[in-house]
Amino acid sequence: MKYFLIAVSLFLAACTQTHAPGALNQLTPGVIEDVQPVELGDPAAPADEPKDDAEPSYGDRVVVRLDDGRTVYLVYTGPRQFQAGQPVRVHVSDAGVFIL
Repeated sequence: MKYFLIAVSLFLAACTQTHAPGALNQLTPGVIEDVQPVELGDPAAPADEPKDDAEPSYGDRVVVRLDDGRTVYLVYTGPRQFQAGQPVRVHVSDAGVFIL
């Protein structure tokens, strides 16, 4: 039984991809072109619905020109302050756009 478990472990280790692209390998460098404050909200929400104070009501719309020529827009609600001309790294995927 011990040899069987060792053989299965070696087989599974051989099946893994050692050169699979990770998130850090998919980062694209770019430069922030513009930062503008925007009001966040759900346009489909009823006007008489009470607001949740835990959710941020304002954020920053960040426009980033990537080194490969693409332009991405994202809304950032965290504590970090961005400014035009600042170099950044961006992860673009089907799930969304993330800025580092």
